[in-house]
Formats: sequence, structure tokens, C-alpha cells
Amino acid sequence: MEIQLNINNGFTWFVKNNVFFKGYFYLENNFYNQQKALELLLKTEDFKDLLEKVNGVFTIIKKGEHNTVVITDVTRSFPVFYTQTNNSWCISDDIYALKRKKPNLKFNKNAELEFLASNHVHGKKTLLDGIYQTQSSEYIEFSSNKIKEQFFYFSYSTRKQNNKPVLELKKACFSAFENSFKRCLNSLRNNHIIVPLSSGLDSRLIAVFLKKHNYKNVLCYTYGKKDSFEINNSKKTAEALNFKWVFIEYTDSIIGDFLETNQFKQYIKYAGKLTSMPNLQEYFAVHYLQENNFLEKDAVFIPGYAGDILGGSEYKFYNNQLNKNNLTEFIFKNKMTNFVFSDEQKNKTLQDIEHNLISFDAHYQQKIPETVLDDYNIKERIAKYIFNSSSFYTFFGYKTRFPFWDKELLCFFKELPIAYKRDKSFFDAVLNDYYFKEHNVNFEDNTEVKKSSFQQLKSILKTFLPTFIKKKRLEKRDWNNYKIITLKMLAQLKERNLTVFRLYKDYNEIITQWYLYLVKNKL
Repeated sequence: MEIQLNINNGFTWFVKNNVFFKGYFYLENNFYNQQKALELLLKTEDFKDLLEKVNGVFTIIKKGEHNTVVITDVTRSFPVFYTQTNNSWCISDDIYALKRKKPNLKFNKNAELEFLASNHVHGKKTLLDGIYQTQSSEYIEFSSNKIKEQFFYFSYSTRKQNNKPVLELKKACFSAFENSFKRCLNSLRNNHIIVPLSSGLDSRLIAVFLKKHNYKNVLCYTYGKKDSFEINNSKKTAEALNFKWVFIEYTDSIIGDFLETNQFKQYIKYAGKLTSMPNLQEYFAVHYLQENNFLEKDAVFIPGYAGDILGGSEYKFYNNQLNKNNLTEFIFKNKMTNFVFSDEQKNKTLQDIEHNLISFDAHYQQKIPETVLDDYNIKERIAKYIFNSSSFYTFFGYKTRFPFWDKELLCFFKELPIAYKRDKSFFDAVLNDYYFKEHNVNFEDNTEVKKSSFQQLKSILKTFLPTFIKKKRLEKRDWNNYKIITLKMLAQLKERNLTVFRLYKDYNEIITQWYLYLVKNKL
């Protein structure tokens, strides 16, 4: 067994006596990171028992005489990759290190389709045949030449709902928020806290909680176009809480000739990992903040990942016909939207989705269908696309915290009755009543837009609009000014006579195709 761990941006690997640790966790409300966490792990005989109690963001590797155990947390913030060479396993946090060991590996065609359709590869696959990735909440035990044991130790799917009266549920939810966010604050040592503040509720709650607990060393920032709808509420929130606020306008002068810089080329390799679309949304903002000395060396970014998912923001896509027998088709229809599949490609992708569902939970058909979809979404899109996008914080050397993804909050919301998630009203009401009103940030447009069945019909009809109308609609919704970023990519592709397929649903379809050309050495 060979272990190569090379990446120490933001969070550092700590190693002793064949135990490797990266990240942080809470145990009985005590915070463990760095050497303190490592020492606890060295004393731990039963890692499976520890997983029942531990709560955090981490990857753990324990190399034994005959077996090696790898464990990732629910966010999969620090994925590692594995392959077999000469009948032995090789594990690394750098997929390119494994690629150099096996330079003749071919690209996985099915993984490419998933990548183009959903911005990431599904299951344990990577874009390369024969190299695999660790997944959200995964425990893997490797023996000399095979995987001895593999399972997912946390699932968001459930058979039961918490049917207590709504007032009791709101009080329990408030308690879960308080406990989770206090754990987050207790892990900080007066670090400089950076809040990417949008107009949404998740980042606003983070700012309010910092104010509520008298945390002063805070910087909020917003980015994008100068007429972005995000600006008004984010600025008002920062002013009401008396936090410093910076707006970074995405213009040509900020974006620059980024494709030609060594720093950006390194970032693409760091963030893409041959598994996920490198998210560019905040890359330029974090770079700007660092270059202009807004960030202290110990800065910790606390983004609002991904509270709205807990509240039920995905439920606007669910329908009353959802059942245990159509989950695979539903996932395909709603998660593989940026590519037009042939019948053969669709059938193979459906088989892979079903395989993943069974891998996540062999008894998934006995669970509440909506929670099974939530679990799939958490292990796939949320882990591999949303949390992977935090790469733009760690790449520049900063740590992160994700208070919404505390296990106590996850366990509360997974059993919240489906009726309270359908329009996200429960989540929004708790934030408004227990936090926003008290701090005068309960703005009139506080409740996020819900999607009616009529609006869902409109979304379907949009696919039949002429291309020039779809293009105009896309540009109108481009609050982050992705157009000027992706125009540079399109120009580079055109120079090399490389084609780009457009559905005009979003700008990610350009970035994913550009990335695939890049990793195939066509750029």
C-alpha cells in the first residue's frame, strides 16, 4: 500500500504512526483539529464506533500492517483517490499523481457524459478509467489487493418523520441551529471571519449569528455585476449588523487574461480533480480580496453552504407522483440536464444511477422517496459540486467552516415532515422569527421565491424557445457576469477550432466542455 498526500492548501495533513488526518471535528462539543485530533485518533481502536459520535469536516486514513482504512465526512471536502498498480493499492489526494503512475489510462466515456450533464462525475468514478474517488460519508477498508469493506455511514434517507406539533418543531429547530452555530464559533480563536454575503437567507443567518454572539472581526463581501439583485439586501444586512462590507464588481479589469496565468492553471487542476467542474464564481473575488490586503492571514471563510437544501429548496422540482419505482428516472430527468443523451447513453446512465442508489442504501425503496432524492443529491451534487466549489477558499490558503452541515442540523431536517419542505416555509419562518426580526434584517422580500406548478410548466416550455431568446434570458439572469468569463474560454476554443454544444441553460455548459478539452491536452 502506497500513500501519497501532497495537498496542504488551507488545511494541512497531520501524520503520525501511519495515521493521517486533515480537517476538524467535534466530539461531545469539544473541538479537535491538527495535532489534538491526531492524538485522539491514535488512541482510537474502533473507528466505526467513533463515526457514530464524531461531527465535522475531515478525511482520516489509518494504515495497518494488512489493511488500510479511509474515511471521508459528509461534505467530502478532502477527497482522496485510489487505483491499483502491480496488484497493490495506491492512494493519493492528488489524482494527477496517480495518473502519472498509469499514463496510458483512457477517459471514461460514461463519466464524461455525467460530467457534461451535471457538472460532476457520479458514484466512485472519475474521468479516468481505473482511478476512483472517495465519496461523501464513505468508509473503505483496503486489503492488499482488494476492497475488504465499503459502506456509507451516514444517510439522509429515512423511514420516519417527526410529527410533533409545529411549534415544538420550530423550537427544536432553533435549538439545533443554536448548538450547531455555537460549535462553529467555539472552533474559532478570534480569526478574521469572511462571509460571502448574498441576498439569500443562508449567508444572512451566518452574519446575524456572528452579530448575536458579539463577534467583531468580520468582513462581508458581495460580487458580480453592479446592478446585481444580490447587492441591495447584502449591503443592508451588513449595515444593519455594523459589519464591514465590500462589493467586487466583475469587470474586464478584475477578470483580466486569467486563462494565461500560472495561478489560474494551478487552480483549475486543484479544483477540477478530474471529477468536478472547477467553479469560477468566487475565484476572482477571493483573489481580489487577497491581492488588495482585505484578508488577515488567519482568515476563515464561512459560506452559507447549503442551508436552503435542508429547508427544501429542491422540493420545488419534486411532484406528487414521486414514488419508489420512479426515483432513477426522476434523478436522470432533473440532475442530467445539460446534455442531450441518445437512447443508448440514457439507458447506461439510468443503470449507473440505480447502481449508485443501491450502493448508498440497499434498502432505499423502503424509505420516504423525497429523502432518498435528498440523500442522492447530498452525496452527488452537494458534495461534488457545491462543497467542491469551496476550493476557491482553500486554494488561496484559507480555512473554512460549514455550520449548516453540522450533523445535528442534518439529523433534524432529514426527519422534518415533507409538507414543511414543499414550499420551504418552515425553514424561512424559523430564520425570520428567531433571528432576522430581532436584528432588523427581515426585509420585505425576505422569503425566497417559490416555484409553482405553473412556473414548472413554464420551465419546460422554455426549452422550446428560439435560441436567440434563450440567449437573451441567460444574459439577463447573469448576475455574476459569467458571460465575460466564458467569452474568453469560447475565444480560446475557437482559436483551436474546437466546437461547443449550447443549450443556453447556463454558463456551466461552456466551462465543462472547456475543461474536458483542457484535460485531454487539446488546449
